[in-house]
Amino acid sequence: MLINNKIQKKYLKQQLFIALIVLFLSACSNVAKEQKNVPLIESPDIDIAQVWTINGRISLTNEENNWYAKFRWVQKYDDFQISFTGPLGETELQVSQTNNQIVLETPKAKKVGHNLEQLIYQETGWKFPVTSLKYWLHGQSDPNIPTEIHYNKQQHIKKIIQSGWQIEYAKRMSVDYPLGKVVLLPKKIIAISKNMKIKLIVTNWHIENDE
Repeated sequence: MLINNKIQKKYLKQQLFIALIVLFLSACSNVAKEQKNVPLIESPDIDIAQVWTINGRISLTNEENNWYAKFRWVQKYDDFQISFTGPLGETELQVSQTNNQIVLETPKAKKVGHNLEQLIYQETGWKFPVTSLKYWLHGQSDPNIPTEIHYNKQQHIKKIIQSGWQIEYAKRMSVDYPLGKVVLLPKKIIAISKNMKIKLIVTNWHIENDE
């Protein structure tokens, strides 16, 4: 009798375990279905978020130099901070803007000004279009510059040509936006000018509700 009770208890535990697995798989399946049913929005069809963070990798190449770094871009309305770190995690360059004042910092210097691109060029020798890059990262053209846009067969933006730069979108990723929206944003961007090539790989997007 004691053996039968043990067998029954073992059987009940097995059945309970199986039931829990079935419930778990069913819940996962429902979540996946809900996510699949969320329509994807192409980035040019939505206003650029005001508060966001991007992590990724960047390479800059010209005829004389190659430069590689990880980057983190934190944007909050008009203020921002962009940090570039080396392979050991050391900050090689950081630029920030607060109340229209721009600060550029390296391990050896700190400069303050009002023209971001000019500060970067004076300190590094790189002509880095940071102002336009804010829009290019979102898969959109800089609204302040004349532009030429090319689309692929899916009517996604394939290429943007602005101010001597050709910006190509090689890969995109789905990013959660506030209010349950899912937006296709760039994952891999290649920007080429006459004398320079910029390659960006976005590893993580975080969009905050700015309302």
